[in-house]
Amino acid sequence: MVDYKKKEYTTDILIIGGGIAAVFAATRATKASAKVIIVDKGSIGRSGQTPFASGMTIFDKELGHDRDDWHRILKENSEKLNNPAYLDMYMDYSKEIYNDLEEWGATKIGFGKVLRDKLFTNSNIKIIERTMITTLLEKGGHIVGAIGFKLDKEEVVVIKAKSVILCTGAGGFKPNGFPIRSLTFDGDAMAYRIGAKISGKEFIDTHNTNNETPAYCWGPWQRMWNMGLPKSTDRPVDGGGMALDLTMFYDAHKGLIPVKMEMGPPPGGDKPPIDKNSDKDRSSIRKEDGPPPGMSGDIIGGSSAGLSVHKSEGLFPTNNKCSTNIKGLYAAGDCLSSMLVGPIYNGVVGFSSTGSAVQGAVAGEEAGKYIKTNEIKNISESKIESVIEEIFEPLNNKKGYSPAWIEHLIQGVLTPYYVLYIKEKDRLESALTMVEFYRDHFLPNLKAEDLHDLRKAHEVKNMLLNAEMKLRSSLFRTESRGNHYREDYPESDDKDWLVWVVMQKNNDGSMKLEKFPVEDFKKLIV
Repeated sequence: MVDYKKKEYTTDILIIGGGIAAVFAATRATKASAKVIIVDKGSIGRSGQTPFASGMTIFDKELGHDRDDWHRILKENSEKLNNPAYLDMYMDYSKEIYNDLEEWGATKIGFGKVLRDKLFTNSNIKIIERTMITTLLEKGGHIVGAIGFKLDKEEVVVIKAKSVILCTGAGGFKPNGFPIRSLTFDGDAMAYRIGAKISGKEFIDTHNTNNETPAYCWGPWQRMWNMGLPKSTDRPVDGGGMALDLTMFYDAHKGLIPVKMEMGPPPGGDKPPIDKNSDKDRSSIRKEDGPPPGMSGDIIGGSSAGLSVHKSEGLFPTNNKCSTNIKGLYAAGDCLSSMLVGPIYNGVVGFSSTGSAVQGAVAGEEAGKYIKTNEIKNISESKIESVIEEIFEPLNNKKGYSPAWIEHLIQGVLTPYYVLYIKEKDRLESALTMVEFYRDHFLPNLKAEDLHDLRKAHEVKNMLLNAEMKLRSSLFRTESRGNHYREDYPESDDKDWLVWVVMQKNNDGSMKLEKFPVEDFKKLIV
């Protein structure tokens, strides 16, 4: 048995994750005099660096931006599946957020350190790093806190809180070509297990790399590492453009290999080319915002395998304020299915980082209000001890399966283009059969050699759950739209599918899927 120490904390608001959404969630929450704890699996402002946090697009009426115009463009570019309520939030807050960043000096190269210092110098914020949160605590539909373990010593961390904000990002299947290997869907996996609703899992990110240096992110994207967070005042591109679409995967499926990096029509139906509308204004498209120049070798896909479209996957919001169906639990950034730009990143630049910061700010403000009228719910020590025993089970097992091996099995089944990129019923069901087998046979018998291995064991559980979510939602949506392409249903179907697919855990442990009409979200606006 693992000989561990237990450290307990109590706070007003617990924030899980340490990116830009977490920074704004924490700083806005403390304006309401809240005591905040931030827990990060890595090191805030240092871990998880990405070249793609390299610009922010701002809505500004003084520059002639028109709210109705942005709504029209985003609706068209997203094939009618974006969430207008979260675009309104974006337009309400983006200028204010960028002004904050400029005031902090956090828009230049090295802004990670500035954001880190901003948190560490706030006396109402406590930082806990190198700690993996594995389990959310819930009682009677209310969030109670969370439990996890330190990555460098046998220590359990138990945090009781009035409110929890998830800023854990999206996730992937630990691909080599994109800097997302620490993102393993931890937030929405934990939330799903306590009954939270999840959405947006059928849409796939299509970033690519090259076959000569597929994991060398510092190379082809070098110019973006050195940009800081410059402000863009361009509106979204009318008619779309620079879309991260499925064209290259469609070409690969036809045997047109090596594929070429060209923006073209998405597969399915007689849809117009995404970046070839000659009658549309392209003056706002800047060359430096497009694909990386000088990328050597042939283009290959799968560099972000498992990742969804920015702001599409994650916890399903129950209003326009980042709330979820678990009382006191909020989500922001890429772990919230806000559908800010819909099922495809089309005609927009700088929406991802800005959207995360905006949603973090709103979640922090809302949690700050929530704690004024809510207290920490009691949870039994026996429940806490049961969770701790489950956390360390892989370390206590004398024999079992290596989480690294399971990780490779997941990659082998889910990464090929013909599963989650070019989809078809028989192939999806075949992959789902294997995922279910891995879930039922391997997960109960994981063996961790050390704390690093224990982290991987819990990451594998979260990745495998998300693999199931992605396959089931892809089977459920019997049409093609955005970055969801069904070879057996190649057309869009507005009659039946202007909906979001929402998943929730049934009482018997099975996964329930249902439709939520896009138009019905108007009823949830507060």
